[in-house]
Amino acid sequence: MVAYGIAKARAKANRTDWNERTEITKAVITWFDADYEYELEIENEHRMDNEEFTAWVEENAESLAKADAEENGTTFEEIDSIDFEETDIDDDALFDEAYEAACEFEWECQTGR
Repeated sequence: MVAYGIAKARAKANRTDWNERTEITKAVITWFDADYEYELEIENEHRMDNEEFTAWVEENAESLAKADAEENGTTFEEIDSIDFEETDIDDDALFDEAYEAACEFEWECQTGR
């Protein structure tokens, strides 16, 4: 197994944007019926990349809002806006998780577990 420091240095060398990236975690669709404004939150549960998630939400926004209106017992009229929430990607945490999993796998292979 490659030492932690060496492995992390290699990983950082392969990414010029280490700890500078963001990911879209949620979309908020604001829609109206005749009387009220509603907000429908859509989580990026499958961790789609930003472009894919944005395109999917924009393509399906009206049908999602109509389904939400049906659940709320009202009639969908129009979409006001779609906002996306982003969070920073913690490359250090992702690396640590992957490194720990690799160490565990190597240990299991060596011990026959």
